[in-house]
Amino acid sequence: MGEAWTHGRGRLAGAAALGLAVLLTLLAIAASVSIYPEATGSVTFESGGATLDASNADEGYVMVKMQSEKALKVRITGLNQYTYDLDGDGEYDVYPLQDGDGTYTVVVYEQVEGTSYAQVLSQSVEAAMADANAPFLAPNRYSWYTRDSAVVSLSDELLGGLGSDREKAEAAYEYVVSNMTYDYMKAVMAVGGQISGYVPDLDEVLETKTGICFDFAALMCALLRAQGVPTQMVMGYADTTYHAWNNVYLDGEWTRFDATAAVTHADIKQYTEEAVY
Repeated sequence: MGEAWTHGRGRLAGAAALGLAVLLTLLAIAASVSIYPEATGSVTFESGGATLDASNADEGYVMVKMQSEKALKVRITGLNQYTYDLDGDGEYDVYPLQDGDGTYTVVVYEQVEGTSYAQVLSQSVEAAMADANAPFLAPNRYSWYTRDSAVVSLSDELLGGLGSDREKAEAAYEYVVSNMTYDYMKAVMAVGGQISGYVPDLDEVLETKTGICFDFAALMCALLRAQGVPTQMVMGYADTTYHAWNNVYLDGEWTRFDATAAVTHADIKQYTEEAVY
């Protein structure tokens, strides 16, 4: 009887261990699903020619579009306030709800003249996210790609066979550091105000393999988000210089990766975060 009990207990323990392993595998798979935004039209608001699609606010983003030859702005206020440009081509742009669960106010402005803008749409949006990191799993205006983008193919090639998020983060970082060249002239133009409203074009970045910190951070962001690894693009100050870098969610905490600093051999003493996308 004792021997049979011991054997049965061992079988139960083995089954429990197998069940736990399967559960952890399923959880890992569930955690590694990237998000591709869709304007499904189930929750939309229209005013003054602008359209807001908030159908997927619970996945951490909203979409806005407007047809106009004038300059357009989108301001999203949650716990923090973010102001973006909006292309007037009538196509949806994607904006993150990076403050997590709660109420957001989305306002669209159209230029009247010079720096004067008129409000054309204002709407409150509720977000209740099952995944707190959802806003950092989808492409958005500052790091834009689709399922068919070259950066997604590259992500699959470089990272698809790797096991852990840490391995993926290190591989993405190594790719950017090893393959990208810093564009000092572009940086000077950006600082001098000769480049206004700049947004990285990831197809162009991959083709030229050159860019500034914004390009580097957007590229690493896309490589990792395409694999379902929560990644923030951070804007702020590296010492006294305005800068962009990444935070990657690893082992329950955000870990900083600064590919630009590695490429330019910058010795940064202090980082000050101002905005996260």
